This record gives sequence, structure tokens and C-alpha cells, in this order.
Amino acid sequence: MRRPAPLPLNAMCHPDFWHDPEWRIYSRALGLPQDEGWYHRKAWEWCQCVYGFERLGALGPDKLALGVGAGHERVLYYLANRTAATVGTDLYTGDFATGPAGEADPGFLQEPERFAPFAYYKERLFAFPADGCRLPFRSGVFDVVYSLSSIEHFGGHDRALQAVQEMCRALRPGGTACVATELVLEGGPHPAYFTWEDLERYVIGPSGMAPVEPVNDRPPPAEMLEDPVKLPEEQARTPHVVVQEGQWKFTSVCVFMTKPRAARPWRAAGRHLVDKWRSAGK
Repeated sequence: MRRPAPLPLNAMCHPDFWHDPEWRIYSRALGLPQDEGWYHRKAWEWCQCVYGFERLGALGPDKLALGVGAGHERVLYYLANRTAATVGTDLYTGDFATGPAGEADPGFLQEPERFAPFAYYKERLFAFPADGCRLPFRSGVFDVVYSLSSIEHFGGHDRALQAVQEMCRALRPGGTACVATELVLEGGPHPAYFTWEDLERYVIGPSGMAPVEPVNDRPPPAEMLEDPVKLPEEQARTPHVVVQEGQWKFTSVCVFMTKPRAARPWRAAGRHLVDKWRSAGK
């Protein structure tokens, strides 16, 4: 009997991911709803990120992980259980700190356990306020870096490019990055979200990294494109896969990339940072 083809790693959000038993293992591990027909593109980003890192063999007890624009999302807590140390960064001020969702509550800086969706190794999770376009870390420190639906909020395409290049700089040679963002399906160019052309121009092409595979261009189902979730009035509606905001319809796209092995990793620097954070009681 032939085994089914593995899910694409570089892809758009699609309900079929929820029908894959292996992918659902990580959905359950993240503590996400398992109700039949419950599809949400933000949950897809979280699950796709950890599913991809696991499939690529990027995690382990000797690895260092960094979240960029990560707020206090549950991926951080998952990675804290699967790495030597995980660092979450965000501004922890502004709309995402005080808005209805409170996705980057500044309380996370002092009490990350208050936001934990499940048990985790507290001594492995660290939080720092940081601009994603100017990360306060040495080059080549981290084994994995990720950013999920954050770069489109950094101030336009050029700032998003700067953030992706910073992620590459922070990665060790051979390290893996996961970037998810908003992909425009209809409506033309957007000042912050990405058409296919803009995704290549600002996220993939000049990032300094290579995609682990081509980006699968299979779109969400036609019925979801014809009846999208309209923002802001339908924010809580599910399935939440295709979203409409003004003239634009968009969904999430996830891209895994690796940094070329062109230089020796800064492993000593990384170990020094972990010891420093722990001794500071972060």
C-alpha cells in the first residue's frame, strides 16, 4: 500500500491540513481545538510552524530558538519543551499589547507562565522587548528562527524585508527559518500584505536564505474564496481561512528557508547567552 504524499511545508492555508493525522498530532500538542470543521488560519500557522520544524529535524535538546514578533503565542511554549532555550521577542507596546486580543501583553516579559497554554520548562523560555528589524543578538546564534503573521505589521514591505534579513543574520549557517504572512489572493498590490510577486521580492529572494522546497500554489477551496470572512465585523467567524479587508482577499502562506552553510556557527556565543539569561533570572 502506497503511503500518502507528505504535506507541503511551503504552502497556503487549506482545510486539508486538518485531515492529516500526523499534522493533527502537533495541533493537539499545541492545545488547539479539535472540533470537526474548525479551521482558522492563525492556528494553521502555529501548527504548520512546529510541524515543519519537526519534519526538518530542526529541534532538539541542544538547539536555540528565536521568535520574532512572537508576543506570547503558544509556539514559544512548545519550543521551550523541544529546545535548550527559546527566546520570544516583540515590542510589547502599542496595539498588539493593549488591543482586544492582547497578543503581545507586556506582562509576558516578567511572567511568561501566566500565559502558558500547557505545561512547559520554565527555565528554557526567555522574553525580551525588541524591534524585529534590529534584533539585539549576535550573528549566527540561533538554530531556528520564526515569525508568524508579524512582518506585515512592521511598517511596509521594506521593513518586512529588513526583518527577514535580520532573521537570517541571527541564524547559524545551516539553521532554519519559518516565516508566515498574509498572501493576497484578490485585489491587487497591498501596502503591507504580499502578492506572489511581492512575496518573492521582499521575503524570499533577498532574504539570504533558500526555501526548503518551492512554495505550493494550491489555493484554499473556491467556496471559501467566494464567501470570505469579512473584517472587522466577522472576525470571530469560522472557517477562518480566506479573509476580506476592503478590496483585498487574503490567506496565510508559510515559507521554510535555510541559511547556507558558509561559515562556522557561533555555538560558543549561543551557549554563553543562555548562561547569561539564566544567571540574570530571566
